[in-house]
Amino acid sequence: MKKWTFSELDRDMVRKLCSLYGLPVFTSMLLTIRGITEKDDIERFFGCGNELDDPMNIKDMREAADRIRSAVMSYEKICVYGDYDCDGITSTAILYSYLESVCANVIYYIPDRNSEGYGINISAVDKLKDGGVSLIITVDNGISAIDEIDYAASIGIDVIVTDHHKPLDILPRAVAVVNPHRADETCKFRNYCGAGIALKLITALEGDEFSIMENYSDLAALGTVADVVPLEGENRDIVKAGIMNMGNTERIGLSKLMEEAGVEDITSGAIGFRIGPRINAAGRLASPYDALELLLSEDEEQVCKKAELLCTLNSRRQEIESKIIEQADEIIRNDSKAANSRILVLSSRDWNPGVIGVAAARITQKYGKPSILISESDGICKASGRSISGFSIVDAVFACSEYLEKYGGHPMAVGFSIKKENLKLFANAINAYANKLEYMPLAGIKLDASLNPETLTADMADLLKEFEPFGCGNPKPVFAITGASLDRITPLKEGKHLRLSVSRGKSRLSMMSFFQTAEEFPYKEGDILDFAVSLEKNEFRGKESLSLIVKDIRYNKEIFDTEAAMYELQDYELYKSGILKKDLCEKYPTRDDFKILYTFLKRDAGTRYSADALEYSVGKFAAGINPPLQPLGLFKIMIILDIMQELRLADYKRTADSIYIHIPQAQGKVDLRASEIYRKLEEDIRNVR
Repeated sequence: MKKWTFSELDRDMVRKLCSLYGLPVFTSMLLTIRGITEKDDIERFFGCGNELDDPMNIKDMREAADRIRSAVMSYEKICVYGDYDCDGITSTAILYSYLESVCANVIYYIPDRNSEGYGINISAVDKLKDGGVSLIITVDNGISAIDEIDYAASIGIDVIVTDHHKPLDILPRAVAVVNPHRADETCKFRNYCGAGIALKLITALEGDEFSIMENYSDLAALGTVADVVPLEGENRDIVKAGIMNMGNTERIGLSKLMEEAGVEDITSGAIGFRIGPRINAAGRLASPYDALELLLSEDEEQVCKKAELLCTLNSRRQEIESKIIEQADEIIRNDSKAANSRILVLSSRDWNPGVIGVAAARITQKYGKPSILISESDGICKASGRSISGFSIVDAVFACSEYLEKYGGHPMAVGFSIKKENLKLFANAINAYANKLEYMPLAGIKLDASLNPETLTADMADLLKEFEPFGCGNPKPVFAITGASLDRITPLKEGKHLRLSVSRGKSRLSMMSFFQTAEEFPYKEGDILDFAVSLEKNEFRGKESLSLIVKDIRYNKEIFDTEAAMYELQDYELYKSGILKKDLCEKYPTRDDFKILYTFLKRDAGTRYSADALEYSVGKFAAGINPPLQPLGLFKIMIILDIMQELRLADYKRTADSIYIHIPQAQGKVDLRASEIYRKLEEDIRNVR
């Protein structure tokens, strides 16, 4: 289940844009929804080659540029100190290759993910000192390296920090700290990734934005998309320029990687799902230097080997990720405390620390909850977390910092290290933090608008292309088709996908639901549903048509309140975690409630339900009884299922998106008070009244 949120639409503004600039209604609607209504903003949004803001407007940029110029002129040994993810690798490639081009005495260093961890470490600083380095420039890290930078200064190494992660309460005592998220920052645009900051730095050094964008925007675009920062403002300009330059890039390694990955049409989607993961795979499973050398090398034989290696590593990463998700699902199924917690904190000795971040993203998407996956070891454990919109996981983690060794991140993603003996204490503390909220934000889907099926045309897909590149901050539009009848469900491709035949009024629509079998599909023919879809153009035998791709489905808003059901499920999970709200006393299940659910489950042939389908179907059944009975909410349904399971009246298992229920052969009359769960609920309700 997902919460559907519709964008606000100013119809007067849509008409104004159509009138003033001669734009199609569809284009004007999307611009208005995105808040792009002024002429200059529209021209910038659709334009190419937009001028970026002066990099010297960023705090400490001038100090950083002056110190680097001095080091280049005096031939000091400079180290570009990077990170092992795609953003860190592209940031390193940008700054290193630029400094090399101006004949600087420069090397690069990227810490090993497993033995060194994220960011600057003392051992690495000592190595660099022994190698004659007198200036370290961090890219995509350094903002939290307070002690390490102090140590570097104590042995005669200057440090310049360039980073985009959330600063701590104090800044490191570096020569310069270039981070747009500093509390005292005043620059216009702040949401760069590490590669974007590196691009701004070399622009400050070169003084010629055009040549820098021409030569380095491909790498900056790769880092920007892969790091999932908002594709708005300067980030959009960087990515648009980078995509254009990737088509004829002189980086033979990048060109070879795109070829190996099967990328023909260069889009932000291709970067985010095909190129970026292959760069990331090096740092996750092998050495980040394999990816960095691919981007820097001019040796044809070397780049062929490196590109093949990265593709092999990415395939292995996918296998490992799938195994982690499988094991995480099993933990959740077998641990009710974990399953009902507001933040999923899961750990295993078997999990590769390089893959837990991408696995956490999948778990968060699957369960609609923030999740933290931890790779256990006897000493320091590595952790990575991902969040849902509206809940800052970095704030939650920072609130539990007493249990952590090192930590950092931003509202949607976090990483930290923790001693094994603190795992349970941390899991309890971060969930206590979340439990203070009346409700957690609901995982949701943002829709641009509701469309009338009669107005849909293939031209709409063409107009959408003008809004590319899509990504964070400029998502690909999703539209609603509401109140439509599901007429037919047709399995395709050996049952792996579904074609849904849908109608509303005189309109007949065909929709594709990928990677879903008929057995997994929770809705039935004849149901009145709302569909969230994206628009694609399909060409078959020379004829173009509009293709509708299903992103989500819910019961029609007029007949079922999905959002209310999601909150009831949260109430149930909170109660299972030991907290009963006073207003839940009215949801105490009666004997009639038990009878409704038990009778429904015995009569209904289906044994698999989504949570919303179960509540809707039970409610429909209750309404059909003479006289009709009040429908049951999900809180009651789940509590009753727990009690029925305890009394062996039912056997059920709940997964991320399904509830499997089996009703065994009847055992005669059962006393509900024989259930410990039932008696405890009675006692809890008496205590809160």
